[in-house]
Amino acid sequence: MQKRIFWFLSFLILAGPITGYAFVKSFPKLPYQSHSSNFRINRASGSAIVSPSLRCLSVQSNGDVVLSWVLTDTSTLSNLFNAYLIYSSTNPAGPFSRIDSVFSYSTTTYTNVGANANNVSHYYYVQLRYQNGSLTSAPPVDTLHSVMLTVTNPGNGTAQLNWTPLATPLPHTSLKWYHVYREYPTNVWKQIDSTQSLRYIDTITICHALINYKIEISDSCGCTSVSNVTGGTFSNIIAPKVVLLDSVSVNAGGQATLGWLKDPALDTKGYIIYKFTGGIWIAIDTVHGAAVTSFTPPSSTAGSGMETYGVAAYDSCMNVSVLSEVQNSLFVSSKKDICDMSVLLTWNNFIHMPNSLGSYTILVSVNGGGYSIAGTTPASDTTFNATHLTPESTYCFIIVANDATAKITAKSNRICYTATLPSQPKFNYLRAASVLVPNTTVKLTAFIDVTANAKEYHFYRASSPTAVPVHIASVKTPVPANFSIVDANVDASVQSYYYTMHVVDSCGNERTISNEDETMWLQASSNDALATNVLSWNDYSRWLGGVNSYNIYRAVDGVWASGPIANIPFSNAGMNTYSDNVSAFYPTSGKFEYYIEALEGSTDPYGYSDTSHSNVAEALQNATFYIPNAFKPAGINKVFKPVWTFVDPTDYHFAIFDRWGEKLFETSDKNAGWDGTIKGKPGEVNAYVYLISFKTAYGEFVDRKGTVTLLR
Repeated sequence: MQKRIFWFLSFLILAGPITGYAFVKSFPKLPYQSHSSNFRINRASGSAIVSPSLRCLSVQSNGDVVLSWVLTDTSTLSNLFNAYLIYSSTNPAGPFSRIDSVFSYSTTTYTNVGANANNVSHYYYVQLRYQNGSLTSAPPVDTLHSVMLTVTNPGNGTAQLNWTPLATPLPHTSLKWYHVYREYPTNVWKQIDSTQSLRYIDTITICHALINYKIEISDSCGCTSVSNVTGGTFSNIIAPKVVLLDSVSVNAGGQATLGWLKDPALDTKGYIIYKFTGGIWIAIDTVHGAAVTSFTPPSSTAGSGMETYGVAAYDSCMNVSVLSEVQNSLFVSSKKDICDMSVLLTWNNFIHMPNSLGSYTILVSVNGGGYSIAGTTPASDTTFNATHLTPESTYCFIIVANDATAKITAKSNRICYTATLPSQPKFNYLRAASVLVPNTTVKLTAFIDVTANAKEYHFYRASSPTAVPVHIASVKTPVPANFSIVDANVDASVQSYYYTMHVVDSCGNERTISNEDETMWLQASSNDALATNVLSWNDYSRWLGGVNSYNIYRAVDGVWASGPIANIPFSNAGMNTYSDNVSAFYPTSGKFEYYIEALEGSTDPYGYSDTSHSNVAEALQNATFYIPNAFKPAGINKVFKPVWTFVDPTDYHFAIFDRWGEKLFETSDKNAGWDGTIKGKPGEVNAYVYLISFKTAYGEFVDRKGTVTLLR
């Protein structure tokens, strides 16, 4: 570039009282990088005349060149302007020829018609001619070079671009970047890159076509320098870039779905899908269309096992890229622990995740609901133990591989598991709870499902429906379908007891609980005045077949009747009462015992008609005594003896004494009396002393002493 630096000094003669003095004023350089500006003093006004600044050269399609400049001093040019002088040369050293003049002050562009700049590069500068008395020409300020582009085809699938600079160095107002444009197809221009270099290599991605190029560089003033347009016929012999396979997921149907990034090459036509099968890579399908970036192989069975895939791109010339980094689908399997109510998930490691593998997320759905996060594991851990599962609930799991940026994911197959307990019994039935004699023992009869996977049976007793049950016995399997145990640590005479039977499964856990069985509690009390005993007992209502009726059994002085003394229909009243008139048993000791026998109804689903006994309850009648104060052997009362009811005969003693204490009569037979004889002879009329000792039904001993008068 031709550089010219001019400095002008002017002297301004000041008018006034003082004359002959001159002031020298210097003007700074214009703000263009490595360029100088020309100044000239207008002697009439004292103003500096600055030449215009040439900024852009744009080569037109016909070879013409459009010059663009800006005015650097607009304050005085309108009065001083005469013309813009346009100079050109094909050699930077000149000579420069004036090719035209522009006489419009406001015009800042000029087209060099016929420059043939498509084939020949030109150098230009613009000079200002001004008026101030005589005409002088200001020297040129800037010189620019039309950008000349050459394109060569080395035959290796690239286009080699080289161009001349707009200026060296570029004007400081230049935006510094050369923009590379490519024309393909015809009349469609696209910027493909930017550079500060004077050369560029374009990789051809089009199979076979005529391709043109041009270079542009812009200036801060808003204009753009444009090179000539040139190009050639090029062929794509370079395969597409390696496809970035970002994920292989398993869809809901158990098939692998591949996803990859679109190949940016213009002539990419599609992708070839490869699967690793039998130790070799096999092309299993072709995806047509560069914009298609996912594919589900119809033959995939990724829900049954891991599959490995790769993708290659192909272009319009059937150049095929190198196979992508391969990825395998995630396949998750499970190991169930029915005793621990857990499932251990295990899966293969996901390979070649873009941005590196970050972690695994475990998703879970319970009973068909939405998926939520059950947990996460680091990239190095491919196991997860799902614990505290709810029995009989169905859990479905999916493993998600995440890249380190949490932007790319890949899903596994779905695996479902129902948290099934060990084989549970179809039934677990307590047939009856019956009190045995003595009242400290209860017999429990069970009916079990022997096909169940049971380890043992636990029996529990509670003292009330709300009390905490206590363990009383364990029975290990195998046992017959019907078996019995006894609870010998109770007092069934004071309360009812509640029993349940629990099944212990093969894991040692109590799972199934039987029906609850309750013993009958019988209470008995005596009414001495009426010589009756009143019985009350709770309903036995836990049978599946219901209660048909109750039999009442009675014992007198420890001797049980051969059959029930009464049968009471079931009324479902909750409590039952019965009054037993025992006046006919006055000769006995007054000790009565009872128990209730419940009889099961006919609707038991297992066909049983069981019975259950209550405790034995005791009712005691009080003894009653009448002792005469006189008797006459020849009269109606021929013997002297007490009249009594409910006296225990086992400890009875009756004796007669005279006034001096001599024993005259003695017996332990409560039915025997004194006939008034003494040593076989009739006794004298007199008063005699009697002594009676007996035991009541309550076990109490009673002594009675008095006198009786013997009459004749």
